[in-house]
Amino acid sequence: MKSFKKFVSLVAATALLALLPAENTLTASAAEPARHYVKYVDSISEWRYQQTQSWDDASTGRELYYLKENIKDGDILVIDGTGSSLNLELPVSLSNLTIKNTNSAVVTTKGIQDLYVLQDSVAAINGDISNAYVYDNATCNLNNNVTNLILYGDPVVKPTVVVAGTVGYAKISDAQKVYYEFYSFEAGSFSIKEGIMKTDTSKYSTTPTAQSQPAPSQPPASSSDYDDVPKTGDSSLYLLLFAASALFFAGGYALKRKTA
Repeated sequence: MKSFKKFVSLVAATALLALLPAENTLTASAAEPARHYVKYVDSISEWRYQQTQSWDDASTGRELYYLKENIKDGDILVIDGTGSSLNLELPVSLSNLTIKNTNSAVVTTKGIQDLYVLQDSVAAINGDISNAYVYDNATCNLNNNVTNLILYGDPVVKPTVVVAGTVGYAKISDAQKVYYEFYSFEAGSFSIKEGIMKTDTSKYSTTPTAQSQPAPSQPPASSSDYDDVPKTGDSSLYLLLFAASALFFAGGYALKRKTA
């Protein structure tokens, strides 16, 4: 009996250690994407920077060169505010770039996983994009390749978008229906003005090809519903604890059967 208890404890402990992240995994977890915020501060008529989850209005922030010093590959960037033109050159790839309330922003990166250009914004983006979401009446030039381009509005879809590179998949929809789905746009051919497609039909396909990527998930219903705080949660910790508790439960159940 004692030997069996010891055996169960040993198995549980060993399995728990196996579930624990290795040292390099812990380091990667600690280096979660940082969230950077660039905002036009009216009181000083300047674009300023904070590394923060949400802008602190009690502070005017710091000069933009601190952003270039702190930002790294995989980070998150929010650009917010109307004011003078903004031109940012960032030698990194971003996991998320959000443009909101911005009347003239040019952003150059090594690439972007998810781009959100929200209502009333005007922007030009340099760098390949995996998923681009353009809302309502936003206007943007995307100057490189885009894998998935989602144009979304509620109640109407009136974006103006020009893409200098290729587009793998494009969808135009609102809260009620999907209007169009197009595939495989030739480089430099994608053009939509106030929600009306201007691209010649010979430059794209209406059916998916073998190279077509799966469509991304549906974006939020409208710009106002968009949560501009991407979550970098601790789901791995919850999974670890769940797995450990399940393991100990299994060990206790086996012990109960042994002593029954």
